[in-house]
Amino acid sequence: MDNKTFCLECGCDVNYSIVSEVVEIFGRGVKFCCAEMSAYCNVCGEKLYVPEINDANVNSREEAYRKAMQLISVSEIQDIMEKYNIGAGPLAKLLGFGEITINRYLSGQLPSKAHSEKLFELKNNRQLMERLLEDGKDLITTVAYTKCKSRLNYLNELFGRRKIDLIAQYILTKSGDITPLALQKLLYYSQAFYYALFNKSLFDDDCQAWAHGPVFPSVYYKYKEYGYDPIEKNIEEFESCCGDLSVDEISFLDAIITSFGCYSGTVLRAMTHCELPWIEARGNLRPSDRSVSTIKRKTINVYFADVIKKNNIQNPCDIAKYSRKLYEKIVIADSF
Repeated sequence: MDNKTFCLECGCDVNYSIVSEVVEIFGRGVKFCCAEMSAYCNVCGEKLYVPEINDANVNSREEAYRKAMQLISVSEIQDIMEKYNIGAGPLAKLLGFGEITINRYLSGQLPSKAHSEKLFELKNNRQLMERLLEDGKDLITTVAYTKCKSRLNYLNELFGRRKIDLIAQYILTKSGDITPLALQKLLYYSQAFYYALFNKSLFDDDCQAWAHGPVFPSVYYKYKEYGYDPIEKNIEEFESCCGDLSVDEISFLDAIITSFGCYSGTVLRAMTHCELPWIEARGNLRPSDRSVSTIKRKTINVYFADVIKKNNIQNPCDIAKYSRKLYEKIVIADSF
């Protein structure tokens, strides 16, 4: 069906064409860009007013403003409610908002920056939801409390309460076929480079200097049954709650997967065998000797701080420079 509307210049209904344009807008004290649609008369070329297009542009501007101000979206609020199986009213009470505040946001009202930040934090922090639920259980009905508590218990059972379990799940989900051996090494490099780049821990677990390289025992025993086979994973279930990781953490882990996930577990093991932290923790042990010696976190931190300095690694995307160099070192060593 042809697009038609009234053109003032032509004085009659005309066919029109729609053109998408990026416009710069200054509103509410903020300058931002927005993709909008414009209708032009096919006869005289004049710009036309079309109610449906105008409404779509208004929505587009609202969404662009949200992004410019980093305000949480309606769909993200809905994701929080679905993730924790909680209604708008109970959620508002637990957060200390007015009872109908969340419903207003769901209907399109822009949230305040402070409220938006609270919601973003909750979206990425299951432990925070647990605390809010327990602290505010007298503020909501027993039914609402029970439904949310049951959902949290399910998520904790599925993904574990500890950060390392969640990160392992993310790596599994976003990688191709990955064996327990490869998973261990990706966890090791995740922890090492995160601290080296951001001066804070990604998770708190210590690894041990096993014969096959650095190993986090709790993760090893969780996936031990797979041996040298790829670990099975349920992508749909995991993606429903990957919001427990922050945007920055996800971006970092994606870089680790890109930098190291392309190598087999055997190659990754050889990489860690070239590095001081594992070598130092092994001491005088023979290659096949069993060991539960902890690889000191300080040794890892000092070593990888030197790695990012020598390789001019300024952000997670630069980590691939080191993994390629390490791989070339292994290939050269194997050729002799």
